[in-house]
Amino acid sequence: MLEVNRLALLRLLMCLMLLLPISGWSDEPAPLPELGDPAGGLISPDQEFRMGRAWLRQLHAQVPLLNDPLVQEYVEHLVYRLASHSDLKEPDLAIVVINSRDINAFAVPGGVIGLNAGLIINAEQEDEVGAVIAHEIAHVSQRHFVRRYADSQRMNKAMLAAMLASLAVMIGGDADAGVAGLMASQAAAIQQQLAYSRHHEREADRVGMQTLVNAGMDPQSMPRFFERLQRSRQFAGQPLEFLSTHPITEERIADSRARANTLPVVSSLESDTFQLIRARLLAGFFGDPALAVKHFRTQYRAGVSIQQQAAGYGLAISALRARDYDTAANTLAQLRQRFPDQLWFRIAQAELLQAQQRHAEAIIQLRELSALMPGNYAISALLAGSLIREGAAAEAATLLQPLLRKRSSDVTLWRLAADAWGHSGELALAHLARGEALFLSGADERGIEQLGYALEKSKDNFPLHSRIKARLREMDAESKEKF
Repeated sequence: MLEVNRLALLRLLMCLMLLLPISGWSDEPAPLPELGDPAGGLISPDQEFRMGRAWLRQLHAQVPLLNDPLVQEYVEHLVYRLASHSDLKEPDLAIVVINSRDINAFAVPGGVIGLNAGLIINAEQEDEVGAVIAHEIAHVSQRHFVRRYADSQRMNKAMLAAMLASLAVMIGGDADAGVAGLMASQAAAIQQQLAYSRHHEREADRVGMQTLVNAGMDPQSMPRFFERLQRSRQFAGQPLEFLSTHPITEERIADSRARANTLPVVSSLESDTFQLIRARLLAGFFGDPALAVKHFRTQYRAGVSIQQQAAGYGLAISALRARDYDTAANTLAQLRQRFPDQLWFRIAQAELLQAQQRHAEAIIQLRELSALMPGNYAISALLAGSLIREGAAAEAATLLQPLLRKRSSDVTLWRLAADAWGHSGELALAHLARGEALFLSGADERGIEQLGYALEKSKDNFPLHSRIKARLREMDAESKEKF
C-alpha cells in the first residue's frame, strides 16, 4: 500500500510541476509587482512585446497561415478599426489569419491578434466577427496574460506550502493523509486557475462589447454569435475549437445579453466587403474546386443584392481556381457591368489575367487600381508579382520598399522582395529578404545564415553592410532570448 502511495505521489508531483510556470523554478527570485498594478513588475510591456513576437515566429513554423493579401488587408482593417476604439494605447499589433475552417480566435502578449479563416466563414455578419475580435483585443488591453501570470506566482507559493505540509505528514508516517492532502492541493490549484480564466473571459466580454459599440457595431452580435455556437456544438462531430478555449455557458450568454440590452441600439449596415471576403474564403476551402463552382452556381442568380454579389464573386473565384477561365471571365463581366464601382471585381479581373499568364494586361489593370488607391497592400503585392514575371523586377522592388518599412514582419512581402531583388541582381538585398522571411517563419538558423550571405555580398556597400551587420546582431540576440 505504501509503494502504491509513493507512485501516486510521484505522479502528483510531476503534474504539479507541469502546473507551475517555468520561471517559478528559476534560481533567481521573481521580482515583486508594483503596488496598484499586480502584474506590472513581473513582465514589462517591452518584454510582453518581445515575447509575443518570439511566439509568433514559432506559430509561423508550426501552423499554416493564410497568405492572401486581400484577406489579410480586410482583417487588419477590421482589427485596427476596433483597436482604435479600445483601451489599447498606441497599438502596435501583429495580425495573423490561420488557414483553418475551425472557428477560433486568440490574443497573445505583445499585441498578437489571430483568427482562423473559419471564424469569418461561419459568421453571418461582420459585427459577429467584430465581437470576437473586440473580445480578443480586450485580453491584450487588460493584460490578462500578465495578470494571470502574477496570480499564478501567488498561487504557486500557496501550492508549495500545501505540498510541503502534505509531505511532512507523509514523512511522519501517515502516507494516506499525505497523498489526500496533495490531491486536495492539486484540485484547489486547478479550480483557482479555472476561476481566473472565467473572470478574465467575463471581463473581456464586458470591455470588448463596449469597444464594439464605440466602433459603431451592434452589441447584440456577441450574445447572438455565442448562442449560435452553442447550438452548433450539439451537432458538431467533434468539439468546436473555439469552445475549448472560450467556454460558453448559459450564464455567459445571459450576462452578455443583459449587458447588450443596456447599451445603445446600433443599426449597422451590412458589409458588402465582409460578404465578398466570406465567399472568397469559402471558395478556397473546397477540396475540389469544381465542387466550389457547383456550390456557388446553385446560389448565383445574377441579382443585385449583396448576397448575390457575393455568390457571383464566389463563383468567379472558384472557377478561376478550377481553371475554368471562361466561366470566371463571363461571371466577372456580368458583375462589373452591374457594379462598375466595386473594386473587388476589378481586382478579381486582374487575378484572372495573372492565372492566364497575361501579366502585361494585368499590370495595366493593377496600375489603374493603384492610382485609385495608392499604397494599397493587396494591389501593390499583386502588381509586384506581375512586374517580376514581366521582367520589371527592379520596379517591383521599388514598389515594395515603402510597404516593407510599414510592414517589417510581413513574411509574404519579404518573400516577394527576395524574388524582386534576386531577379534584378541585387544579391545582398535578396539574401537579406530571404533571411527576414525565414527568421519570421521560425527558421532562426537558416535566416541568420542568409544574413551571413548578405553580409558577404554587401562588402562594397558600406551603408548596406552596416545595416545588415546590425540586423544580424539583432536576430542573433532575439534567437537566443529566453523568457
